[in-house]
Amino acid sequence: MAGAADEQTGVPGFAWPRYPRILVALDETPAAAFALRHVVPYAVDQRSQLTLLTVVPDPPRFAVTAGVPPEQMTEQMERDAERHLRHVTATLPQTLSVTTILRHGDPAEEILGLVRAQPVDLICMGARGRGRVSGALLGSVSSAVLHHSPVPVIVMHPPFGQAEPAGRA
Repeated sequence: MAGAADEQTGVPGFAWPRYPRILVALDETPAAAFALRHVVPYAVDQRSQLTLLTVVPDPPRFAVTAGVPPEQMTEQMERDAERHLRHVTATLPQTLSVTTILRHGDPAEEILGLVRAQPVDLICMGARGRGRVSGALLGSVSSAVLHHSPVPVIVMHPPFGQAEPAGRA
Protein backbone atom coordinates (compact mmCIF):
# COMPACT_ATOMS: atom_id res chain seq x y z
CA MET A 1 0.00 0.00 0.00
CA ALA A 2 1.62 3.23 -1.18
CA GLY A 3 2.27 5.74 1.54
CA ALA A 4 1.83 3.23 4.36
CA ALA A 5 4.48 3.42 7.05
CA ASP A 6 6.91 0.51 7.20
CA GLU A 7 6.45 -1.57 10.36
CA GLN A 8 10.15 -1.40 11.25
CA THR A 9 10.97 2.23 10.48
CA GLY A 10 7.62 3.96 10.75
CA VAL A 11 8.60 5.91 7.64
CA PRO A 12 6.36 5.57 4.57
CA GLY A 13 8.11 3.86 1.66
CA PHE A 14 11.28 2.99 3.59
CA ALA A 15 12.29 -0.28 5.20
CA TRP A 16 15.46 -1.41 6.93
CA PRO A 17 17.70 -3.24 4.46
CA ARG A 18 18.24 -6.93 5.13
CA TYR A 19 21.73 -8.40 4.74
CA PRO A 20 21.79 -11.98 6.05
CA ARG A 21 25.46 -12.63 5.16
CA ILE A 22 27.94 -9.85 5.92
CA LEU A 23 31.63 -9.94 5.10
CA VAL A 24 33.84 -7.71 7.25
CA ALA A 25 37.33 -7.11 5.88
CA LEU A 26 39.40 -6.85 9.02
CA ASP A 27 42.93 -5.75 9.70
CA GLU A 28 44.49 -4.15 12.75
CA THR A 29 43.69 -0.54 11.84
CA PRO A 30 41.40 1.79 13.78
CA ALA A 31 39.28 2.14 10.63
CA ALA A 32 38.59 -1.62 10.53
CA ALA A 33 37.72 -1.63 14.24
CA PHE A 34 35.41 1.34 13.68
CA ALA A 35 33.61 -0.48 10.85
CA LEU A 36 33.24 -3.65 12.92
CA ARG A 37 31.78 -1.75 15.88
CA HIS A 38 29.12 -0.33 13.57
CA VAL A 39 28.17 -3.56 11.82
CA VAL A 40 27.97 -5.86 14.88
CA PRO A 41 24.80 -4.32 16.39
CA TYR A 42 23.08 -4.59 12.99
CA ALA A 43 24.22 -8.20 12.56
CA VAL A 44 22.96 -9.14 16.04
CA ASP A 45 19.62 -7.39 15.49
CA GLN A 46 19.08 -8.96 12.07
CA ARG A 47 20.56 -12.35 13.03
CA SER A 48 23.05 -12.03 10.20
CA GLN A 49 25.95 -14.40 9.60
CA LEU A 50 29.18 -12.43 10.01
CA THR A 51 32.34 -13.49 8.19
CA LEU A 52 35.56 -11.85 9.34
CA LEU A 53 38.20 -11.91 6.62
CA THR A 54 41.83 -11.01 7.19
CA VAL A 55 44.29 -11.04 4.33
CA VAL A 56 48.00 -11.42 4.96
CA PRO A 57 49.67 -9.49 2.16
CA ASP A 58 52.90 -10.57 0.52
CA PRO A 59 55.91 -9.31 2.46
CA PRO A 60 57.11 -5.87 1.42
CA ARG A 61 60.11 -5.80 -0.89
CA PHE A 62 62.17 -3.80 1.58
CA ALA A 63 62.14 -6.81 3.91
CA VAL A 64 64.10 -8.87 1.41
CA THR A 65 66.63 -6.09 0.86
CA ALA A 66 66.89 -5.62 4.64
CA GLY A 67 67.91 -9.27 4.99
CA VAL A 68 64.68 -10.58 6.52
CA PRO A 69 63.68 -13.89 4.91
CA PRO A 70 60.24 -13.46 3.27
CA GLU A 71 59.06 -16.79 4.70
CA GLN A 72 59.89 -15.65 8.23
CA MET A 73 58.07 -12.36 7.76
CA THR A 74 55.04 -14.12 6.25
CA GLU A 75 54.87 -16.59 9.14
CA GLN A 76 55.02 -13.77 11.69
CA MET A 77 52.35 -11.77 9.85
CA GLU A 78 50.14 -14.87 9.72
CA ARG A 79 50.57 -15.55 13.47
CA ASP A 80 49.72 -11.91 14.23
CA ALA A 81 46.66 -12.03 11.96
CA GLU A 82 45.42 -15.29 13.52
CA ARG A 83 45.89 -13.87 17.01
CA HIS A 84 43.99 -10.72 16.05
CA LEU A 85 41.11 -12.74 14.55
CA ARG A 86 40.87 -14.86 17.72
CA HIS A 87 40.91 -11.77 19.92
CA VAL A 88 38.24 -9.98 17.90
CA THR A 89 36.03 -13.07 17.75
CA ALA A 90 36.29 -13.50 21.52
CA THR A 91 34.99 -9.94 22.03
CA LEU A 92 31.88 -10.42 19.90
CA PRO A 93 28.46 -11.33 21.34
CA GLN A 94 28.06 -15.10 21.66
CA THR A 95 24.65 -14.89 20.02
CA LEU A 96 26.32 -13.75 16.79
CA SER A 97 27.13 -16.37 14.16
CA VAL A 98 30.77 -15.71 13.18
CA THR A 99 33.13 -17.37 10.74
CA THR A 100 36.77 -16.34 10.39
CA ILE A 101 38.84 -16.67 7.24
CA LEU A 102 42.54 -15.98 6.77
CA ARG A 103 43.85 -15.61 3.24
CA HIS A 104 47.16 -14.63 1.65
CA GLY A 105 47.80 -12.27 -1.24
CA ASP A 106 46.51 -8.95 -2.46
CA PRO A 107 43.81 -7.81 -0.01
CA ALA A 108 41.43 -6.34 -2.60
CA GLU A 109 41.72 -9.37 -4.87
CA GLU A 110 41.17 -11.77 -1.97
CA ILE A 111 38.11 -9.88 -0.71
CA LEU A 112 36.57 -9.82 -4.17
CA GLY A 113 37.52 -13.47 -4.76
CA LEU A 114 35.75 -14.53 -1.59
CA VAL A 115 32.61 -12.64 -2.63
CA ARG A 116 32.65 -14.47 -5.96
CA ALA A 117 33.24 -17.86 -4.26
CA GLN A 118 30.57 -17.78 -1.57
CA PRO A 119 27.27 -16.01 -0.91
CA VAL A 120 27.77 -12.52 0.55
CA ASP A 121 25.09 -9.83 0.71
CA LEU A 122 27.18 -6.92 2.01
CA ILE A 123 30.83 -6.02 2.48
CA CYS A 124 31.77 -3.76 5.37
CA MET A 125 35.27 -2.37 5.70
CA GLY A 126 37.25 0.51 7.05
CA ALA A 127 38.99 3.13 4.97
CA ARG A 128 42.48 4.05 6.00
CA GLY A 129 42.71 7.10 3.75
CA ARG A 130 46.17 6.22 2.52
CA GLY A 131 47.48 5.94 -0.97
CA ARG A 132 47.66 8.21 -3.97
CA VAL A 133 45.22 9.67 -6.46
CA SER A 134 42.24 7.24 -6.56
CA GLY A 135 42.98 5.95 -3.08
CA ALA A 136 43.55 9.37 -1.54
CA LEU A 137 40.16 9.50 0.20
CA LEU A 138 39.32 5.86 0.81
CA GLY A 139 42.50 3.83 0.64
CA SER A 140 43.56 1.65 -2.25
CA VAL A 141 41.99 -1.59 -0.96
CA SER A 142 38.62 -0.11 -0.06
CA SER A 143 38.58 1.88 -3.29
CA ALA A 144 39.23 -1.24 -5.39
CA VAL A 145 36.60 -3.27 -3.54
CA LEU A 146 34.05 -0.47 -3.76
CA HIS A 147 34.50 -0.12 -7.51
CA HIS A 148 34.57 -3.83 -8.39
CA SER A 149 32.23 -5.51 -5.93
CA PRO A 150 29.09 -7.24 -7.22
CA VAL A 151 27.38 -6.59 -3.84
CA PRO A 152 26.84 -3.42 -1.79
CA VAL A 153 29.90 -2.11 0.07
CA ILE A 154 29.94 0.06 3.17
CA VAL A 155 33.26 1.84 3.68
CA MET A 156 33.61 3.52 7.06
CA HIS A 157 36.20 6.03 8.10
CA PRO A 158 36.47 7.05 11.75
CA PRO A 159 36.21 10.77 12.38
CA PHE A 160 39.59 12.48 12.25
CA GLY A 161 41.20 12.68 15.64
CA GLN A 162 39.06 9.92 17.13
CA ALA A 163 41.36 7.70 19.13
CA GLU A 164 40.74 3.98 19.25
CA PRO A 165 39.72 2.87 22.75
CA ALA A 166 42.22 0.51 24.36
CA GLY A 167 41.40 -3.18 24.05
CA ARG A 168 38.96 -2.75 21.20
CA ALA A 169 38.92 -4.70 17.93
